[in-house]
Amino acid sequence: MKLNRIGRWGMSSLGGILVMLFGFIALIIPNLAIKALAVYFALAILIGGIVLTTFAIQYRKLTPNWKSRLFEGIVSLILGVVIILNPESAAAFLMIIIGAWAAFIGLVFIGTFFARKVSQMIDVLNLTTGAISLVLGAIIIFNPFGSSRFLVILIGIYAIIYGILTMVFSSKIANHTKE
Repeated sequence: MKLNRIGRWGMSSLGGILVMLFGFIALIIPNLAIKALAVYFALAILIGGIVLTTFAIQYRKLTPNWKSRLFEGIVSLILGVVIILNPESAAAFLMIIIGAWAAFIGLVFIGTFFARKVSQMIDVLNLTTGAISLVLGAIIIFNPFGSSRFLVILIGIYAIIYGILTMVFSSKIANHTKE
């Protein structure tokens, strides 16, 4: 089947359109986007749990570590169900992990500032980056619900920009592709 230029553009820019749609939803209704991401994560965990549990039971005579796989599968199933039943708590927990990671990275940059002197510009960059990361990490840890909304809005803005760029790129490809 031969597609015309508009058909090629439409097919290749569908991903950009969907990403932009998510971006607008994230900006307009951030709580819905947070819940959707948590449910998506929960479904992935559930599917993994089903696969692991089924594999462990089905191949228990052939796999020496089938009990650990069964345990991992059951824990995944339970965790997936808990997240689906309470996506807000899962989102808050995820934000706390992100905040802890940001604070840790901030401490690493600040430690680098004190540990070795490279150049004044790099030292100032290390200290500034470390301080910003540490402060943002602390804010996220102590206010995970407000932080999750803020991060989802940032993700929404990124998604819209990414979607626009994907569509522009798709348009250029469709215009340069020979029929």
